[in-house]
Amino acid sequence: MKWYRKEVSSYCAIPVVILPKDRRVTEDTPRKEHTQRHASDGQVLAGLCQTCIGVTFRDSKATIAFRFSTRSTERHNMRILMFTYGSRGDVQPFLALGVALRQAGHIPILAAPERFAPFAISHHIDFLPLPGNVETLARQIADEARNQPLRLVWIIYRFAMPIGAEIARRIKRAARTVDMIVSSFLTVALSHLYAQEYGIAECTVELFPFFDPPVEIASIMWPTDLIGLTGRRLSHVFTQTVFRLSQSLSYRILRSRFPDIGPARLSWATPGRHFGLLQAYSAALVPPGCAPLTVQTGTWTFPQSEWQPPPELQAFLEAGPPPVVVSFGSMVSRDTPSLMTMIIKTLCQTGLRGIIQRGWADATVQRVPNTIYLADEIPHDWLLPQAAAMIHHGGAGTTASALRAGVPSVIVPLAADQPFWAWRAHKTGANPPPIPVTELSVERLQSALQQALDPAYRSRAAIVSAMMRAEGGAPAAVQHIERWARDNGRSGSEPAPAQRSAGKLEPHF
Repeated sequence: MKWYRKEVSSYCAIPVVILPKDRRVTEDTPRKEHTQRHASDGQVLAGLCQTCIGVTFRDSKATIAFRFSTRSTERHNMRILMFTYGSRGDVQPFLALGVALRQAGHIPILAAPERFAPFAISHHIDFLPLPGNVETLARQIADEARNQPLRLVWIIYRFAMPIGAEIARRIKRAARTVDMIVSSFLTVALSHLYAQEYGIAECTVELFPFFDPPVEIASIMWPTDLIGLTGRRLSHVFTQTVFRLSQSLSYRILRSRFPDIGPARLSWATPGRHFGLLQAYSAALVPPGCAPLTVQTGTWTFPQSEWQPPPELQAFLEAGPPPVVVSFGSMVSRDTPSLMTMIIKTLCQTGLRGIIQRGWADATVQRVPNTIYLADEIPHDWLLPQAAAMIHHGGAGTTASALRAGVPSVIVPLAADQPFWAWRAHKTGANPPPIPVTELSVERLQSALQQALDPAYRSRAAIVSAMMRAEGGAPAAVQHIERWARDNGRSGSEPAPAQRSAGKLEPHF
């Protein structure tokens, strides 16, 4: 019999995910059940936090041996909690950051909605599952909010309140064991609260301009060139005030019901001015902010070079001219069936081939011609260079992927920040004007597609692609994260305040 043993001596007190049986271990799981688990057919128990356990494999069985210590003794080896919430477009950039952090020798932990556990684990990123059905949230935003800022705030508040206390508890426990928190737009206030409580470094990632917007644009809720300088400034004051008040009010309501989540008042600090702000979008789309701690890195991507296409997909691509790729990503809407019907009709009438990615909406129709291929998930960095054009919803990640690949797009924005990115992509000269979903028709889509296929748009898209590929991306973000962690006076060799005072920690399982 062969034995394989993996030893790691860092302590971790967060819930983890176990695969392949999709069984989650949390602090409520009996410790005996956690410490002894079997993997069928010799499969590795993927997803166990690699920073706190050793795993011994013997044939098809695995015994998990816990080893507790405060923290890694390597100065460069930091434990970094990446806290985000939302759809795939909100999570994938943090996964790219996690991959870059691992390559730099750090230990990233991704805290995100539970459905993304397999996604994180497949890239060897430790995962802290958070409650909530984000597909429901995406549907409500697409169907109810559209371009109404206050309605969007209400939808997020209504969704977050029932699960907010549990999310806060999990993040608070995890924050005690890390050296730094990297937050997102929706999680910045809670992250700052716990960074202050435990004296750890922090920074925020924004996937659209909000905390430190350039003077050239108004708030993302008003994607237009028709607003003057004073109006643009007032738009930012309005949206930031609404954001701060909604965060403060939500926390006070939660805290009144669940006092254990934190102190009575939610402190506030401005990203970019009081701690680091990473703008994870391209200067080809939006100029950088000017605050002293703001850094624009460009889009965060990671190539999935090991991915291999199914034989049917490869055969489809080789059987004719480059297709039009259709993807509406994580957007789930009541308009999806009619939207897909119009797109298929347009492709057929123009004689274009197409690849339709189903996405979260499971966008399917009863019958499609053999010139259209229905696909599940396909890495965009593999697929888009082989496309003639793209039709999509204007999500930040999809917009950046298309431009980075040098592919012109017809954007049909639905809600949230999508109209903003559709507008900015058109401003680059690489895309024709976007079509709001409420104004979409077969005729308008045909016209826009013909424009997108014009060589002038393809040439401009190639220029934008070169600009985006020259940006630093996630590796550049890692360098700034390391610098901000040093400036905060903490490193991987220094225990967190809770550990200094409590001595040897006990497991939370």
